[in-house]
Amino acid sequence: MYRSGLSTLKQSLALIPLTISLLAGYNDVSLAQTAPDTKGAETTITTSVDEVSLDLVVRDKKNKPVLDLKPEDITLLDSGAPVKLTDLRLVTGASGSDHRVTLVFDRMEPSAAKNAHDIALKILKMVPENGFTFSVMNIGGRLRLYQGFTSDRDQLGKAITNASNGERTDQGNDAAFPEKNLVATAQTGIDLSGATASASDRSLAQIMLATLEDSQRISQDQHAQPSLAGLLALARTQQRLSGRKVVIFFEQGLQLDSNAKDLLRSIAGAANRSGVSIYVVDANALDNSASQGLMATIAIGGQTAANRMNAPLIASQSASGVPASTPAPPPGSIPAGADAADRIETAGLAGYKDPLAAMAAGTGGTYIGGADSLKKPLQQLLDDMTTYYTASYAPAIEEYDGRFRPVVITPRRAGLKIRSRSGYFALPPGNTSGIRPFEAPLLKVLSGPELPTDMKFRSQVVRLGDLPDGNANSLVVEVPLGSLEMVQDANSNLYSVHLSMVAQIKNKTGTVVEHFSEDIPRHGALESMEAARSEAITLQRHFIATPGEYVLESAIFDRNSGKFSAQRSTFEIQKVAAGPSLSDLSLVRRIEPMSAETDLLEPLRYEKTRVVPNLSGQLSPDAKDVSLFFVVHPDAHASEAPTLEMEVLRNGEPVGRMPLQLRKSGGSGAIPYMASIRAGGLPAGSYEAAATLTQDGKTSESRVSFKIDGPELASAATIPETGAAPSTTDSELVSDAKIPTSGLNSGERHRLVITSLPSNTVQEPSPEELQAIVSAARARATGYSTSLPNFSCVEVTDRSIDASGNGKWRHKDSIAELLRYHDKAETRMTLEVNGLRSNSKREDFQKDTISEGEFGGVLNAVFLPASKANFQWKETDALGSGMVQVLSYSVARENSSFGLTDHNNQQITVSFHGLVYIDNATKGVRRITLESDHVPSDFSIHATSMTIDYDYVAIGAHDYLMPIRGTVSTRQGRRRAVLNELEFRDYRRFASKTKISYEGQVVR
Repeated sequence: MYRSGLSTLKQSLALIPLTISLLAGYNDVSLAQTAPDTKGAETTITTSVDEVSLDLVVRDKKNKPVLDLKPEDITLLDSGAPVKLTDLRLVTGASGSDHRVTLVFDRMEPSAAKNAHDIALKILKMVPENGFTFSVMNIGGRLRLYQGFTSDRDQLGKAITNASNGERTDQGNDAAFPEKNLVATAQTGIDLSGATASASDRSLAQIMLATLEDSQRISQDQHAQPSLAGLLALARTQQRLSGRKVVIFFEQGLQLDSNAKDLLRSIAGAANRSGVSIYVVDANALDNSASQGLMATIAIGGQTAANRMNAPLIASQSASGVPASTPAPPPGSIPAGADAADRIETAGLAGYKDPLAAMAAGTGGTYIGGADSLKKPLQQLLDDMTTYYTASYAPAIEEYDGRFRPVVITPRRAGLKIRSRSGYFALPPGNTSGIRPFEAPLLKVLSGPELPTDMKFRSQVVRLGDLPDGNANSLVVEVPLGSLEMVQDANSNLYSVHLSMVAQIKNKTGTVVEHFSEDIPRHGALESMEAARSEAITLQRHFIATPGEYVLESAIFDRNSGKFSAQRSTFEIQKVAAGPSLSDLSLVRRIEPMSAETDLLEPLRYEKTRVVPNLSGQLSPDAKDVSLFFVVHPDAHASEAPTLEMEVLRNGEPVGRMPLQLRKSGGSGAIPYMASIRAGGLPAGSYEAAATLTQDGKTSESRVSFKIDGPELASAATIPETGAAPSTTDSELVSDAKIPTSGLNSGERHRLVITSLPSNTVQEPSPEELQAIVSAARARATGYSTSLPNFSCVEVTDRSIDASGNGKWRHKDSIAELLRYHDKAETRMTLEVNGLRSNSKREDFQKDTISEGEFGGVLNAVFLPASKANFQWKETDALGSGMVQVLSYSVARENSSFGLTDHNNQQITVSFHGLVYIDNATKGVRRITLESDHVPSDFSIHATSMTIDYDYVAIGAHDYLMPIRGTVSTRQGRRRAVLNELEFRDYRRFASKTKISYEGQVVR
């Protein structure tokens, strides 16, 4: 088959009476509080035209549920106007329906995964068996199902073990069974055992399958991290589930840039609309009563506390005393006016607020941090699921214009605390999943009498023909970067663009049959901004449609300039005739590697790459190749083998026709085809390429036009001579013809070369291009520390031991430090050890590995000219939502700054090698690995390896590329292995002017 993977269930867009978006989740209000801030999380609810319904969680001063609330006990304002409740009902465990709990495990390091596993099992023990069902999921590259909803505790325990460890579901093991069974049940109503599912079970399977599919689409549409995409998908699709719903998300310090923070509001909004409460559990949370063991640290950087940012890389062992831990400071000891870093310094991790905490609170859930006890928040979870109020009222809305309308609920009875939603967007009908915030202005533009044309862009539907799941098509919207406003940020040395797009396919009756959207923030290196103007941002989506006439509507919004543009065009999808056929022929802008998590149903797919069309039809004079993509559909019932040839015309006159090698289809399957015309030998002009498929006397033809920029030359006078028949292989064929021209040197002829590209092809950069990649990355890396602002963050280090070397890790201890970077100098202060307040200094940490260099140290060790690193291109790969160039490197011992120090204070310098992942757009390093070489056999440290991941993090008003996590592992003695897991969280600008004293320590 041409395509394979998780089969989709098409969900048509059903019209509903009214969709209202409710802003800001739940807010705590009491008699002493004013109206809540309306800048919270966006929330959507579905209601009738006449009624708005919302949930209220009401507690007394002792935080116990209130069971006797009356309408006169509260005041409700809608857009500042008082409204009268039409209904207020108490829902209790007896009167409520089923309770569904979804356990979701984010990607975690081994020690955090073990801790999350134990917490999840504790939750199972606390929750009653009757009336509660659980499902288990994991978010790695995508949302994965490990166990559908069940009350079977044995099955749940096994699923929790697999999901917390991140065991992949696509490796042919038992973990793959739940998803396979889900697909079978959803599609056929019969599970893999052959049993017929009940109507309710099949409906539940379809909802869960829609969740998995929606997660992938959200990740693509909104360039969202898989974790956030998975949470949003769960929040959206669980609206179709009855009963009270809870998602418990186990994470390990999620880092967000400024754009990702907007997505948290959408998650809270969708969750409130669906009646889902989200609880976030920090996987570093420890049961302090059970936490025992020695303390250790990892630092990667320099040798002094004053300035580690550019220091050489060091890994060492020491053997001194055990650091002391002290009790947490008394309540109220945080000085007034202290900044966030001061509060963390004084209160330990109690002063740290995970970015998901507000989102959780906005859904009626809570955040369980590293120092929290599990008992109280879990008890609140149970109470919230089983005891709450539903309130209804008629809104005084004259026009459903999508604008925000605040809702303020205040208690009139003393001692009440109410958590409820704080406002809504009145959105027009037409989308059961709710309109995303960035879509509203674009849909308004498309509904207007005239379409704006502030910017140039192109849109097109590429028809791929019949594929296994139907008549496949790809929508492509292409926006030149040069038409967008590029905001320059000298602080981070980056430019940024922010584009929102919406596209709709309507049938001839005007009904929307497909709706697509994408919100795209993009960064790029400031020095490459001018060159980037010739590039394009592309929205690319596929859909299945029956033959007929359609209308394509598309709109774009430049969020930096505030400009809009929109287009409307018609197209036709024709019925595929019997016999051989070709899809539309597309000019290729680029091909991108596809990760294992990319949508496997993508029809613009060539082996392991995705094809990005070039709708402009323009090629620069220095383009090396003209690549063309199409899909060949042979006739499986024909008696003859199909033949394929291509003709090229210039300025309307033929310049060459040649046969192309057609690989065997292996049956009746369609064949994706990529052909490349060597552009280096083509003079400027207007060209047309035509592919022709012939079989049993029947032919099918597809054409595409393109233009090579440059001075126009005279047209060819005659059809060129064709050289000898080309040699062929199974994967490649080269044909050539000579193009006579009269505008060059007298009688000069140019070879026309067409190549059938081999599978898995991603063009390797030339030596000059590789040097340019390295030079740009070196400039970024060696200047990294000087480009950083003053900031603070919390660095959490978990250490695990594998005594036997067989992969069975035992969590040993955990340390949290406040890291401050001020005036190019880095200082650390210990906050906690194993969840207990500690006043130990870094030099007091002992036992096992200490390392330094996660900021500038590792980068300098590789990229400084003195290191003389030897770089080799390995591959182009996808990392997150961007593309990276992966280079291997090696550094010889005589040039190395990588040192190892053992417990006897013996130090050696070793050679090392690894990989660097360089961002295509910003030239910054997104990931770097390091592995020691040739360590002497008599040295106590036998091997060391390291990985550091960098991502964009919002610090103040700017996004910076910062370390977010890392691992350092060493092998010591015969078998003993040590694993240190680093995590950096709560980045923020450091500008404190306060002076804090705690337990004899003074930090300015």
